[in-house]
Amino acid sequence: MAKSVSEQVRNGTPVDGVDVLGALSPSRAGDFKTCPLMYRYRTIDKLPEPPSPDAVRGTVVHKVLEDLFDLPAGERTPDRAEAMIDGAWEYVLGDDERAEELFAPDSDPAAQAAWLDSCRTVLRKYFDLEDPTLLEPAERELYVEALLDSKLLLRGFVDRVDVAPNGAIRVVDYKGLALNTRLPTPTGFTTMGEVAIGDYLIGSDGHPTQVTAKSGVHDRPCYRITFRDGSTVVCDNVHLWSVVESRRQEQERRVVSADELFEAWKRLRDDGRTRSLWIDSGSALLLPDRDDLPISPWLLGAWLGDGSTNRGSLTIGKQDLDDMLALVKTHWQRDVRVTEEATSFSVFLSKLPDLCTFGHQQFNSASSSRSGPRCRQEAGHASMVAWNLPLVTELRRAGLRGNKHIPPAYLRAGTEQRIDLLRGLMDTDGWWSKKRRRAGFTTTNDVLARDVIQLLRSLGIHPQHFVKPYTNRVRPDRNWHIVEFTPQDFNPFALPRKALLAERHVTDLQKAMSRRRIIDSIERVESVSTQCIAVDAADSLYLCGEGWIPTHNTGRSPGEAFEAKALFQMRFYALVIWKTRGVIPAMLRLIYLGNGEMVSYAPDEQDLRSTERQLDALWKAIARAHESGDWRPSKSRLCDWCSFKEFCPEWGGTLLPLAVAAEEITESGDLEPGE
Repeated sequence: MAKSVSEQVRNGTPVDGVDVLGALSPSRAGDFKTCPLMYRYRTIDKLPEPPSPDAVRGTVVHKVLEDLFDLPAGERTPDRAEAMIDGAWEYVLGDDERAEELFAPDSDPAAQAAWLDSCRTVLRKYFDLEDPTLLEPAERELYVEALLDSKLLLRGFVDRVDVAPNGAIRVVDYKGLALNTRLPTPTGFTTMGEVAIGDYLIGSDGHPTQVTAKSGVHDRPCYRITFRDGSTVVCDNVHLWSVVESRRQEQERRVVSADELFEAWKRLRDDGRTRSLWIDSGSALLLPDRDDLPISPWLLGAWLGDGSTNRGSLTIGKQDLDDMLALVKTHWQRDVRVTEEATSFSVFLSKLPDLCTFGHQQFNSASSSRSGPRCRQEAGHASMVAWNLPLVTELRRAGLRGNKHIPPAYLRAGTEQRIDLLRGLMDTDGWWSKKRRRAGFTTTNDVLARDVIQLLRSLGIHPQHFVKPYTNRVRPDRNWHIVEFTPQDFNPFALPRKALLAERHVTDLQKAMSRRRIIDSIERVESVSTQCIAVDAADSLYLCGEGWIPTHNTGRSPGEAFEAKALFQMRFYALVIWKTRGVIPAMLRLIYLGNGEMVSYAPDEQDLRSTERQLDALWKAIARAHESGDWRPSKSRLCDWCSFKEFCPEWGGTLLPLAVAAEEITESGDLEPGE
């Protein structure tokens, strides 16, 4: 007799003879919280994912730490642990065939050697945090499961459980945190960890520049440099910066190490000259126009600013109707209809009424078997591309309907196309300050605000970003984003009324001052692993970080080590231990091996009951997504590490059809709703 679904999900282990709703591990729960579509692709469709160097490095280091405690306490030394790396790597290769894909058979042996050295660097971090000669874990790689009152099964593997003589429990989990300083590229972003020789980054002159060399991983003293616009970069002490220091009317430009920069900043701070040290902004990213953009950049910008989220229409103020209509018709060669409202006009962008979707104008008459006229050339449609479509269809195909954001293709479109996109945004939700002689853009859309900032940075402009709370009786409370900037070499408006205000009102001095990336503070931080690269740019500079900061070489930032996802995982394990052993763990500890940090958490009963309610609610959300088929993607910074971008509408990809029935058991052991 075939096992029941509940038996399968428990791998044959009964849970008090009670069927379960389903099962969740902390990884799968975290996937759904991060992005429902990623959860679906991993858990239901089980799409293969290529191995990443950071993930496999974490697996190798995990194996070493697991085996380390098999040794007598006195032999658990850093040298002995590093000597175990090669054996752990061979074990991982035999255990996971995907690991073999990390290095091609004909790849440079030096690349694998450098990667194994990075494993040793990460492993050394562990010995800075704990002394394994003083520890005797009660359990290692412990499988735990607990059944909640709702019949939801929680399961997972805990790296280590320590039990004190008084019975107090400490749960320890190792994390190989990716060291991920982000680097802008002509096609998007990469990280210092992933960039390779031959890849292209962006030079300070706006041209793509090729990586010609890459160092091994270093472990040096580090600084965090914070700029006046809030951008930050973590680098090691020998990292080089091209900086400018001013004194009265004189400016001195020089290349200095981070150590030297720190001393210069302290001197200027003590002298009260905090605005006298800066780095010049990079130029606009220079790229040719793209021919694969489905919507005119200006029109997309205008819709993002004042378009109906779920319709292909714009709202236009009465004073701007004629000029805005002229702009709309320039960028939309199909049908345009205008409806007057109480205080504005609604402009609907439709398809040409006298043509079929493929542009033909000859039709057969309607018949009793057909609801309307059919194109006479319908037989040839299969080999053609439909173009006579309403704007709402174009938006839906681009993943924009009901989801306003700037698609990645537009953020790396041609230079003139990105300027047109900005003008569409500014003509609708932008303004000009006569007093400050600055342009501004406002929105309550968090994602759109972030995208507009990235758009401006790609145009060589570094904006100021202000956020304040926004309350409304009709809508939920939101953030009000104000993005201000000084235009450089182009007028940011196309609408005549606004463009005339900005025309010739910005002086050369104001432009030069706005290009200064003033260093606001420099502080010593805990050391992280760093790497250096060389590029073929004449000035040896390339751009780094979310802020597009020109630099010679860069450290790898530890990222947000204390993010909510880590705290959620700790509470998950605490809840399982409490349910199975009747004891609330005295301490949970996550060890981030990548940057040598620890997150400790002392749970209490109230926290764990709240976590149980959250997990029940999360499972209900998974069930609703399954029943509706709505596995909506959630765009975030974590998208840069996702393997499924080509299948994600948020990134211009094509959504895959659901391939697996809901009641099937996934490889991960999670049971999908529906049984």
